[in-house]
Formats: sequence, C-alpha cells, structure tokens
Amino acid sequence: MRFILPSCFGLAALCAPVSAGFTSSAVIDDFSSPAGPAGLGFNRTLLSGAQVGFGFCLLSNNAGLQYITNSPGFNASAYNGFSLKVNGSLGTGGLFLDVIGDGSAFVALAVDFGSTINNGYAWITFDQLDAAVGNDPGTIASSLSSGFGFVGIGIYTTGDAAITVDNFEFRSLAVPAPGAIALAAAAGLAATRRRR
Repeated sequence: MRFILPSCFGLAALCAPVSAGFTSSAVIDDFSSPAGPAGLGFNRTLLSGAQVGFGFCLLSNNAGLQYITNSPGFNASAYNGFSLKVNGSLGTGGLFLDVIGDGSAFVALAVDFGSTINNGYAWITFDQLDAAVGNDPGTIASSLSSGFGFVGIGIYTTGDAAITVDNFEFRSLAVPAPGAIALAAAAGLAATRRRR
C-alpha cells in the first residue's frame, strides 16, 4: 500500500504563547541553517546520507538525524510530546523516533512515528513512547521534566521512504488541523467584536 502525505502548513501561528489560545511549543530544529547546532542546546548529526537545506531536511534510503543535548538540565515539563512537519512518501518504508536515556534512566528505541502522521504533521506523546517500549508510565515525561538521564533524540526512515521534514518541536498538544486553526481565529475575532 502506498502512503502519500498531504501538503504541509506553516507552524508560525502555532508558536504563540498559551495565553493567545494556542498550544506551547519549543523548536528543537527548524532547519534554518544547513550547518551549525539545532535549537534548545541540541547538536544535530546527519546519519546515513541525510541532506539538510535551508528550511528542510531530506530523509531517504534509511537516512536519519540525531540530536544530542549539551544541556542535561533542560526542563521539558511544559510539553507532552514531539511534533514534526512532514512531506513526501513513506512508500513501503517507515519513519521512526528514538529517545535516548542515559544508562538505565529510560529507553525508547524504534518507535513508529510515521503511523501518527495527520495533516502533514507527525505527533507522538511521551506516554506513547513509554508504552511502546515497556517503560513505566510517565518515565520519559519525568526524566524530561528534570533533564535527568536525558541524552538525545533520533529520527530516521526505513525502506524506500523519501520525505522532507521540518519544524521538529517539543509540544504540549498536537498541531491542530487547518480547519481547527481557522475556527479558533474566527472565535477570537467574534469575541473581540462582542467586547466592542
């Protein structure tokens, strides 16, 4: 079965503070620069031929990315999972996420990120990661909240998947569908008019 991903929509409007009615997010990597570090104290390493341009990364033929943090005290308590903007085709391959713990703190390897794609975004929660690899519930969330034992994150494709990725983030909620964004904007506009 061939899996074609829908076209993607920008995240700029979704990065507003929670008080503005949108979810909170923190950008791990927006691929604004092919070289140099990612955001939040992460260093990006290309694996197996991944190619980074300005604003995207191409992953094909078992390519991958790895992010290692230089900030072991990074507090992710405001976030519940990871989001990734995706475009292209998984074909008969897949898209996977690793979250790497230090020693025995926790482990999450080869968790299927591709099955969570909706409206051009992949979203997976810390709880889903724990469940997928048999951690105690809340293990990754508590580790990420304190920075304890957290080493890094990996994203990679398998098989004949050929996709571009962008806007890799910690998020408190999944990226809403474009229709939900429009409804939220319309509700805000109506509330403003009522106040006048």
